[in-house]
Amino acid sequence: MDLRHMDLRQNLQSVSARLSPTMRRASDTILRDLRSIPFQSIRKLSASAGVSPLTVIRLTRKWGYEGYTDFQTAVRDWLLAAAAAAKAASQGAPSFDLQSPELQASINDAAAMINRARSVHITGFRSARAFALYMHYVGRMVFDHFHLMSPSGSGSPEDLARLTADDLVIAFGTLPYSTETVRLTDAARQLGIPTIAITDSKESPLATHASISVAVPIARPGRLYRMAPLTAVIDDILEACFDDPVVDADKRMSYFAARIDSIKGYWK
Repeated sequence: MDLRHMDLRQNLQSVSARLSPTMRRASDTILRDLRSIPFQSIRKLSASAGVSPLTVIRLTRKWGYEGYTDFQTAVRDWLLAAAAAAKAASQGAPSFDLQSPELQASINDAAAMINRARSVHITGFRSARAFALYMHYVGRMVFDHFHLMSPSGSGSPEDLARLTADDLVIAFGTLPYSTETVRLTDAARQLGIPTIAITDSKESPLATHASISVAVPIARPGRLYRMAPLTAVIDDILEACFDDPVVDADKRMSYFAARIDSIKGYWK
């Protein structure tokens, strides 16, 4: 039976019911966090399952794969296909409802986390970097605790090492998802750092690693993706943050504008 052409998770579970206790332990570990498999080494996986790497290899072969690397590729393809299907389902609609109750609840939850955090660290790689820059710029008009994370994936471990459960990471990413962002959100989860994923689907790997996610379907009517809804959601999240009277947003924004104007930062 070739599991690749069927529902991957369900079929792995059906085979797992007939495994030995040791292999079942490895299987349970994999199925608990299937989305991390493309980014997890066989040594790390076997250690977390309490089995040997050889057991993991034997398990993947029972599932119909040549080995762990082949299995990782199949899981990655399955995850990308699921995310692409979710995105395609959204493309038939002429517009995205920014006022939907589910989205508004996510926006309000994100704003509450931002206002509660000791510090907020914003990240995005490749095209998603633009959204991180925008949120950081607008947020810094009011918040002193907003920080832009390094654009280099190699700097992320150092950035995260200084953070705790009192801080917050905001990660941007849409299909095709940046490996650096997925690894960063997974590392933040392992370190117990609260994370908000602003992404295009609840099925994205960012969303599954994050504490909460704000999912904004992105349409692709032609060659290019239409990314404007993401900018609108950033504005809505920050507006919700600024609505808190304790923030004193209007006074802070007026002060920021006056300071820029005093050094002729605006063209007149």
